[in-house]
Amino acid sequence: MNLFDNYKIFTISNVIMGLVFSALYFITSGFIQYYNLVYGILTLAIAIWGIGRYYLKNVEDDKIRVGVQTAWLIVSFALGYISIIYAPVLFTKLEIIVIESILSIIQILWGSVLLAISYRKGYSVIKV
Repeated sequence: MNLFDNYKIFTISNVIMGLVFSALYFITSGFIQYYNLVYGILTLAIAIWGIGRYYLKNVEDDKIRVGVQTAWLIVSFALGYISIIYAPVLFTKLEIIVIESILSIIQILWGSVLLAISYRKGYSVIKV
């Protein structure tokens, strides 16, 4: 599997999940705040676990893979945290969906850059 295939899968899955979460927001008005809170807590826990794995690994390849995964999770957590802060001050569902879409695009681009860097150096971040 080459980098382009991984990028396509990554982008398509993010777009699908974005549509699912947008639909859930329309169905349940408070979904976005609960989702971001749970997502932020889980991502922070996984990032802490990843940092622990980084310091416990002895093989350099494993350290680099874990470092890339942790960097991705920390950025995801930061974007989720931003969502928790701004969600109460936005007045319309359209504003929330637009900003969520922008944050999702940032996540897609950040993940793609991390994948490109790791594959260029010959590392696979897909296997955990």
